[in-house]
Amino acid sequence: MALTIIHTSDLHGRLDRQGAEALGFLRQRSGALLLDSGDAIGAGNIYVRPREPVLDLMNAAGYHAMAMGNREFFFRKSGLLRKTRWAAFPVLSANVLALRGDLGHVVRWTVLRSGSERVGVFGLTPTMIRPGSLPERFSDLRFIAWEGAAREAVRALRDDADWLVALSHRGMEDDLALAELCPEIDAILGGHDHARDGRQVGPGPTMISHPGDHARSAAVIRLGRGADGRNEIEARIVDLT
Repeated sequence: MALTIIHTSDLHGRLDRQGAEALGFLRQRSGALLLDSGDAIGAGNIYVRPREPVLDLMNAAGYHAMAMGNREFFFRKSGLLRKTRWAAFPVLSANVLALRGDLGHVVRWTVLRSGSERVGVFGLTPTMIRPGSLPERFSDLRFIAWEGAAREAVRALRDDADWLVALSHRGMEDDLALAELCPEIDAILGGHDHARDGRQVGPGPTMISHPGDHARSAAVIRLGRGADGRNEIEARIVDLT
C-alpha cells in the first residue's frame, strides 16, 4: 500500500498560472492526490466577491479536495456557497452544520480514490462563530466542537478507507491535539499558521504537514505501510515560485 499527496495551504488568492501548472505537472508525474487546507481564496472573512479566479486555477491544476478555511467561511449559508461555488472539487468542513438542509457542495467528509487506494478525507474549520454568542443569532450555520466532529468523521470513514487524512485549518496546536485524539489518522494536513513545518508524531506515526503560504511552496508526502503495520513516511517541500 502506498499513497502520494501534494499539499498546499493559505494560498490567499496568490496561486498564478505558473504555480498551477507546476502543481498539475507534479500531480500527474507522481499520481498524487492534490489537497489544500483552506484559505485559498482572496476574499476576507466578512465579504463575498463575484468570482474567485484562484478556484479556476485550482480546477486546472486538478485539485481533489480542500478544507474550508476562515476566508471561505461566511455567516450566511448563501454567501458561503457563493464564495466556493466555482470549485470543481469537494470543499470539506466536518465542524460546520446548516440549521436547515445541507450545505450543497460543502460536505463534511468524502472518500477519494488514488489508484487502488481509498482515502477518507475530512475538513476542520476555525471556529468563526462561538456557540451561544450574539452573532450566532444572525447566522443560519452552527459550529460544533471540532474534537467531536473529528471523532465522528473517523468513525464514519475508517471502514471504507485504506487511509485517513484530515485537512485542518486550525493551526499546529490543534493539529497536535488532533493527532493525540485520533491516532488512527495517517496524515494531518494543516494550515492557518502560515508556517513551513513537518513532523511525525504518535504510534502510527501520523504525519503533520504545514507547507507554507501564498503559493510559494507545497509539501510532497509519500505514505506507505511497513511489514509491522506502521506508517513509513517521506516528505519534502518543493518551491512553486
